[in-house]
Amino acid sequence: MRKKIQNIYKKLIYLIFIVLNGKIKGILKLKDYKDVTRISFKDNINYRIYFCKNSRIYTDTIHDTAIIKNNLLIEGPSFQFRNNVMSKIEENIVLKIGTPRFKKKINGKVFSLLTGGGGNENYFHWLFDVLPRLKILQKKFDITDIDYFLFPETKLKFQRESLDFFQIPISKRLSSRHNRHIFADEIIAVDHPCVILNDPNRDNENLPNWIINFYRDSFASNINNKKKTKKFFIDRDDSRSSVKHLRSIINENEVKNFLSSKGFQIIQLSSLTFLDQINLFSEAEMVIGLHGAGLSNLLFCQPKTKVIEIKLSHIGNMYKNLGNQLNLDYTNFIGKGEQINQKFSSQLGTIFVDLNELEKCISS
Repeated sequence: MRKKIQNIYKKLIYLIFIVLNGKIKGILKLKDYKDVTRISFKDNINYRIYFCKNSRIYTDTIHDTAIIKNNLLIEGPSFQFRNNVMSKIEENIVLKIGTPRFKKKINGKVFSLLTGGGGNENYFHWLFDVLPRLKILQKKFDITDIDYFLFPETKLKFQRESLDFFQIPISKRLSSRHNRHIFADEIIAVDHPCVILNDPNRDNENLPNWIINFYRDSFASNINNKKKTKKFFIDRDDSRSSVKHLRSIINENEVKNFLSSKGFQIIQLSSLTFLDQINLFSEAEMVIGLHGAGLSNLLFCQPKTKVIEIKLSHIGNMYKNLGNQLNLDYTNFIGKGEQINQKFSSQLGTIFVDLNELEKCISS
């Protein structure tokens, strides 16, 4: 009975907002949309920049974002993820339920950097799915002319500090958490920086070189080229993930004690500023860590830095491939354990680390 009442309530809400905002009448196909500029990078990767005047944007903050003009859903800048792939525009949620949020009017140009659930709080997706969109736009547009930037979220320390570095004024930052549905004089969006083949798992294992160069160039003055002296283990006890217990080292305390005895620092990255993380990795002689977003900072390591990633055999090679692109001395340490089957992620599992094998790996 309770579920029936909830469904009736939802349908009533949807009807109210269809009256307020209008029914989505159909789809404006990409082939018919004219306000598009194409740009390319040295990787031979092409992107589109979409200019949507007098339009609105609605997001569920997780899977779907819709850009709507004259109550037509625009294919291209709108997106919808189903089963970890970009599905057809016909599956966008607004075609089913409309835009059930009160609409805010924004005067000026709004640049959308929305990307789906991963970009909300995950460090990897923030670095590779969200911020590179700034570089794409800069190829054809002066971002100082943007009045507002719509981000998945802006509250976390690394988000605030990275936006400070890129000189995005606080007054211009909008979070999709509090701006689910807005109408603007112009909404600007770009293609996803990494999802080129519409297979996020595969695409994340083959990150575009231009993104790596974007970070290496942007933070060149913060990347130390001193002698590599720091050895550390990335402690994920500070992870904000709701499923962090599903990706863990069973004997983690034993591993920490062992590494401490070998001169390794045990570091929780959340205790550092964004720029301090860059400095730490640029001074690293050796980095050891469980597969996780903190290893995104390999971006800032010097060539030949020794990296040991602890993971199960089924987990992908995004950091191995990133290490190869950066000419790092990378090692896969495959622990003993089992995959935890979760329909929303293939990156989970519990791992037992054999200390004798880890010592061999460190010494090799």
